[in-house]
Amino acid sequence: MRRFGSLTLVAALVAFNSTAVIADDHGAPIVRSSVSVKVYDGVTDDLLSAGLNLAGLVSAVAPGFADPLNPTPAELRRRAIHGNYRGIVDTVAAGGMGLLWGPGSPGAPTFPAPVQPGLIPGVEYKAYLQSPDWHRHVNNVPAAVQIPRHFNPHKPCIVAAVPSGSRSLYGGIAIAEWALFKGCAVALPGKGTDTGFHLLGAEAKAYAVDDIDGVFGPADTIGNDAQFAVRDSRRLDEYIDANPYRIATKHAHSQLNPERLWGQYALKGIEFAFWALNDHFEAKGGKRFDRKNTLVIAAGASNGGGMALRALEDDEKGLIDGLVVTEPNVGPEDGRFVIRFGNDPPFDPAGRSIYDSITVMSVYAACASLAPGAAGTPFLPPPALAANRCLSLKEKGLVSGTTPADQAASALAVIRAHGYASAQDWGIASHDTLGLWRALQVTYANAYGRFAIQDNVCGMSFAAIDAAGLPAPITEANAKKLFADSSGIPATGGVNLIDDRAKQGPILENLAISRSTDRMDLNIDGALCFRSLQTGQGLTDARAWFDHARVRFGTREIQTTGRLHGKPAIVIHGRRDALVFPNLQSRAYYGLNQQREGKKSRLRYIEVTTGQHFDAFISTFFVGATGAQFVPLHYYYVKAMDSMYAHLTAGTALPPSQVVRPTPRGLAPYSDANVPALLPLPSLAPAAGDRIIFQDRVLSIPE
Repeated sequence: MRRFGSLTLVAALVAFNSTAVIADDHGAPIVRSSVSVKVYDGVTDDLLSAGLNLAGLVSAVAPGFADPLNPTPAELRRRAIHGNYRGIVDTVAAGGMGLLWGPGSPGAPTFPAPVQPGLIPGVEYKAYLQSPDWHRHVNNVPAAVQIPRHFNPHKPCIVAAVPSGSRSLYGGIAIAEWALFKGCAVALPGKGTDTGFHLLGAEAKAYAVDDIDGVFGPADTIGNDAQFAVRDSRRLDEYIDANPYRIATKHAHSQLNPERLWGQYALKGIEFAFWALNDHFEAKGGKRFDRKNTLVIAAGASNGGGMALRALEDDEKGLIDGLVVTEPNVGPEDGRFVIRFGNDPPFDPAGRSIYDSITVMSVYAACASLAPGAAGTPFLPPPALAANRCLSLKEKGLVSGTTPADQAASALAVIRAHGYASAQDWGIASHDTLGLWRALQVTYANAYGRFAIQDNVCGMSFAAIDAAGLPAPITEANAKKLFADSSGIPATGGVNLIDDRAKQGPILENLAISRSTDRMDLNIDGALCFRSLQTGQGLTDARAWFDHARVRFGTREIQTTGRLHGKPAIVIHGRRDALVFPNLQSRAYYGLNQQREGKKSRLRYIEVTTGQHFDAFISTFFVGATGAQFVPLHYYYVKAMDSMYAHLTAGTALPPSQVVRPTPRGLAPYSDANVPALLPLPSLAPAAGDRIIFQDRVLSIPE
């Protein structure tokens, strides 16, 4: 592990007034030997964009490496920030980049020369968090704390910008932008999923695992300082011999079920921020920062939103003052209420988990994409494979109808009954063609069941591929940029989904011929196997029943309670979210919170009618004939952070729960003139037809 030596410390002190002297270890929430501190001058490098500035983040071309076989920590950080920022927001100028968010946009801080306009100088601490639980493998959780140069010790604030998806510590960098503009310190904790990989084959021995900076090297050299490494065992050796070139990932194979610890990781990240602030300012005799004098807001999107909500639920120390999240995957416990949308029949969200949703969609979405409601949407799947999936479902008695259209309508009815609303139909085709459900089911099943890689759950594994789609060694250059390029869930960064039970032998899943149907149908055998781990249907032996029990136990471990300690919180969700379904996540969570906290609740739920899950695709993949079809939820996140900060510091009112009805920009770029009309803000006094109301165990959502 790299240590922060005395010469480096002296240089840092010279470069940045009041830069850290490493504080004593008492109460440190981090692995002390892992701490590093880096000063960013705002001239060639910075906290927000790693020196890329607006133009670099707008560019779809990722920053490269001087030597692709030996990328430096600084190069990896720059490339990781580029990818993670672009993974959250619309980076097209017409879609709001540079106007509503982005380096140098209105509200960005300015600094005297030689700091470059748009760059934010400051200091960044990095370390592994202390683990809240025992783990059998090397499973370190990286975290960073950013302290911008304009941080005001007299009005201290911290924003925990937790990562989305299965991303690592920089996965929340776009969420952190608001804080860096405001002058708040930023906590960037990992979530135990991160971008840790273990390349298991002998051909990759020289670059098998990566360290906290993302630099790959031999497992026996990096050792316990790796982000993730699988411990040796005889079963593992046997698996590697029989399945060459396979890759273990942290989210899938840590055997921790990390989602149950997300709240604890976020709280550890906040404690790390307090520790870093005190270390950074203590040399000048400044006051110590603690929960009594420092404002803390937890924030995140998607899985990061769920992580932030879990942190507030788990916050027994009272560290968090307020919360703002968008489209959270939050997994609420069953409540005793129903959801009524407009004049639709009441819907009971009980009994459904995110894994339940993933596997329902994995089985039925490809076929349902041929239904009339999905026609003409982006990313239609290959018609032959969608029709093949329909035929396979029909043969197995899982859909009805004699034509593909009838079978597709039957498949659509199944997912509709699950809680997938008609407002989400646009995404059936696109999300299936992107392979989201088939990718998620593999990682989440392994995680929830705490399976080892050698368990080879449902015959699925991860590997690079050759031109024929067969497992192959990952190239050294690809391996060494996984930290920067990966989202954490394969298929990602050149790591692909392999169907080990395909009729033709292990092969890229989309090319697999299913043994039970003798056709290419997007691996229906695998989809039904993963579905059986949720339902228990079709299981024939004791091992399968045990695996089912493990997954069901894991999904119960990650359920949330809806109890937010009466703290102010804003949850924002797009009605057209076709990945994290509002009925089963934000609506259900809000209802559970209202049921359990009642009048003590200070949670607000804002539903955006034309919002969906992937802002990053609004001006690119999801553009239709009339231009942009959706509005950016990130805009509403920024405005909600403004509202929350004003509420916590000046006592201004938060808007009540309501439906907001913005208009997609179409072919017109956003401008100062049209934003107020296109993107109306939540009202402090919404019309009766826009109010979201919980009464008599009914959550009413206006249409």
